[in-house]
Amino acid sequence: MDSYRIVVADSSESSRKLICKLLNKKGYKTYQATDGAGAIRISRSVFPKLLIMDTNLWGMNAYEAARIIEEDQLSTVLFVTSNPTNSFYQKLKNMNVFAYVMKPIHPDQLYQMVEFSIMNGSKMHQLSKKIEKLESTLENRKKIDRAKGLLIEHLRISEEEAYKLLRRKSMDACISMDQMAEKIIKKYI
Repeated sequence: MDSYRIVVADSSESSRKLICKLLNKKGYKTYQATDGAGAIRISRSVFPKLLIMDTNLWGMNAYEAARIIEEDQLSTVLFVTSNPTNSFYQKLKNMNVFAYVMKPIHPDQLYQMVEFSIMNGSKMHQLSKKIEKLESTLENRKKIDRAKGLLIEHLRISEEEAYKLLRRKSMDACISMDQMAEKIIKKYI
């Protein structure tokens, strides 16, 4: 097992220490926060693999803190609760990983949920990166198509000639085709 960093955010000192002690036994490096703002601050400094957060934190609402942590891609959040209500399940649907740990803490359940959350959080992160790359590729493709269309219109050349001209200009300028496409778009619009 990797020695992943895990932040445990719980306003109850005994609960927080119990979870940290159990995780340390498994080789995880743990950090502790007593409130939502503290969980965000620690997450921004250590970039934990997982943040385990009690739903009844002091200060900032736990769901708001969890939303910030996941939106800023600081970590995956795993909630701990003693009372899973319908409202809790609704909020859980918006999180990266649909899982939680029940209080009182049972070590086997904690370990299973931690491993499950880390594994699925990693998969979500990889998928997000792939989507970003695909969106970037698609956006660049649109720029190139737009630039080709402008060249066809203004120079009265074929699509193949427009593509070759765009490619040659990008090679001559030592820039990517999408960067050259941007220049052509700016020139004609």
